[in-house]
Amino acid sequence: MKKIKEILNVAKGYITNKWVLFSLVSLMIALFAVWYGAWWSIFITIPLVYDYYISKYIASYHKKMCSKYAWWRIAWAVWCALVFALIVGVLIYMLIFRWNSSNVVLYIVIAAVFAYALWEEISNNSKVYEWLYSWVHAIIFATVVATLIQLYWFQMFVIPTGSMESTLLAGDYILVNKVTYGPRVPMTPLSFPFVHNTMPLNDTKPSFSEAWTRSYRRLAGTGQVERGDVVVFNYPEGDTVVLEFPAISYYELLANGNDILGIKGKTEAERRRSISEQYTIAVRPMDKKENYIKRCVGMPGDSLEVVDGVVYTNDVKEMWVPKRQFTYRDESGASINPGICYDEFGRSVTMAMPVTDEEVDRYAKSNLVKAGKEYTLSGDLIPHLTTGDASTWTLDDFGPIWIPKAGATIELTPENWAMYGRCIAVYEQRSVKVERAEDGTATYYIDGKPATEYTFLMDYYFMMGDNRHQSLDSRFWGFVPEDHIVGKAMFVWFSRDPMSGEIRWDRIFTSIE
Repeated sequence: MKKIKEILNVAKGYITNKWVLFSLVSLMIALFAVWYGAWWSIFITIPLVYDYYISKYIASYHKKMCSKYAWWRIAWAVWCALVFALIVGVLIYMLIFRWNSSNVVLYIVIAAVFAYALWEEISNNSKVYEWLYSWVHAIIFATVVATLIQLYWFQMFVIPTGSMESTLLAGDYILVNKVTYGPRVPMTPLSFPFVHNTMPLNDTKPSFSEAWTRSYRRLAGTGQVERGDVVVFNYPEGDTVVLEFPAISYYELLANGNDILGIKGKTEAERRRSISEQYTIAVRPMDKKENYIKRCVGMPGDSLEVVDGVVYTNDVKEMWVPKRQFTYRDESGASINPGICYDEFGRSVTMAMPVTDEEVDRYAKSNLVKAGKEYTLSGDLIPHLTTGDASTWTLDDFGPIWIPKAGATIELTPENWAMYGRCIAVYEQRSVKVERAEDGTATYYIDGKPATEYTFLMDYYFMMGDNRHQSLDSRFWGFVPEDHIVGKAMFVWFSRDPMSGEIRWDRIFTSIE
């Protein structure tokens, strides 16, 4: 026991050694600077790290100035008060109340009170000030480190719906690896830490500012998206959201209306005006769109088709999905929970997911049929056509379609435009104008010039949920551009049933396949 303590003391001495700490921190900063492409920052950060751990010149200079000049102590007290108020006062206030311009006065009052209090502590050489400062320092350091980890390495997500059953269940907490595909550099850097697009307890207040924005850029990763990966990405149609109905696509509302909103049967212009007048519309930048999780079933350049619920890419049947789930109906057409079937006597039989065709045959004989064409409304699926072959597509019989690939060229036709027009105009941000003739032909102008074909700038992916009949995915809203990719789902680190609140111990620390 004594020897173990001696070894631990020696190890502690090495770990806390200022030169060891300086070397480790400097190495991490240098590697990150090179990875980020800002190698010049090494010449600024390394000297500061050296001073913090070794020379401590800045700290000693600051101490001398505080003891010699009252104005320096006052300025320092005000600065600490502002930082403390920002971390504590503003955080509490924004969590409880709605922040607006009229509250700036209150913020100034909070800062002034803290400034006065800290000045009193400095002038009296109280230990309370040192305690407050140590907490402020610790909070800032922890926030910066945790934010960098979340932005560039790993991020935690919780599964809100059952679209990925049986692979992932609602209530699963997962870890997403951003290094695999390469992390995106934040496009809206001015953002409140640890939240996505709205403030906690305030679903209408954005957690970001677009006063400073940057174009898309991705750092080098260890790999690329592969067919069969479970991927987290930004919802492609999430740039405009009706906050009162966040689960319904704004563009679907404009195209088809919705009985809930009372706009069914109106023209698109009437729907747009009615929605803007009655509801709250939020416009979000790309990296602040809602996060979705699905399985990548189609790669750039693939030809994809769904036949009787089975995905084929380039005429090859899918082999990369360990677990799939379908919805079944009884003779009356009522939906049956995939976890429950009925035996030949009509008694309910609980079964572990997924429900396979063999299990359905065993427990329900011919009483159950797999849901398919009879419940999918024409026009709901891409390319949202009401005439032609595509208008008869269903969740189980879909396609074939071609998935855009960077550098590939397509001919522009009305049929192609229905499928790829949003990719060109919105995701690739090209200026587009379409002139349609009475005979059904169309003339396309891209960036002001007539065009008969188009060459894609980005790769696109086709995403589907493993719960094939209960998933809003690429069959409804189309392709996922490469710049919307967030990261790869790695494992479930915690799981709680959202209905019962019970912890699912058997799912904790299980890998995602």
